[in-house]
Amino acid sequence: MMNKEGIMIYLVMKGQDKFVEKVKAYFQKSLYLLEVIVINDWQDELSFESKAGKNLLHTIKKIKQKNASLKCYISGYSLAGLFSLYAMHELDLEGVVCVSGSLWQEGWLVYLKEHPINHKKIYLSLGSKEHKTRNVLMKNVLKNTLETYEIYQKENQCIFEKNVGNHFFQSEERMMKGWDYILYEK
Repeated sequence: MMNKEGIMIYLVMKGQDKFVEKVKAYFQKSLYLLEVIVINDWQDELSFESKAGKNLLHTIKKIKQKNASLKCYISGYSLAGLFSLYAMHELDLEGVVCVSGSLWQEGWLVYLKEHPINHKKIYLSLGSKEHKTRNVLMKNVLKNTLETYEIYQKENQCIFEKNVGNHFFQSEERMMKGWDYILYEK
């Protein structure tokens, strides 16, 4: 077994077995370990104020401690992307992949401004049609993602990519693109 440089924690919704198999194949020959955390209750477990959210943070912290000699990254899609950003702040992880993150959530920008970080590697991605919705809160996803990017890029290595399509368009490809950036681009 080759020496590993780091570990990628991937938060994924229950029922994504087909994609998880692709993800395992992606990481099998890499210099990074993969730790998949399956989320059963998407809303409860990924809400940072909930007890389940605190439990998830504890689980991630244990993974980080178990792999203390490795750089630890986290990744997620949609609400899991937002939670991944939050976990990076709370647990001092090396970086994050946040694809189509639910950065429209009330309180996110306030939290971000009150919890500055630096020297992290951050990948943000959003579909070009995601902000085109009737939902008043979700309309803010582009504005909030751009503001998040502006805050992060001041003290971190951060990239933002706007992709063609809506929230669900090419989600797997976009996730892998984020991993490529975080793990392999200098």
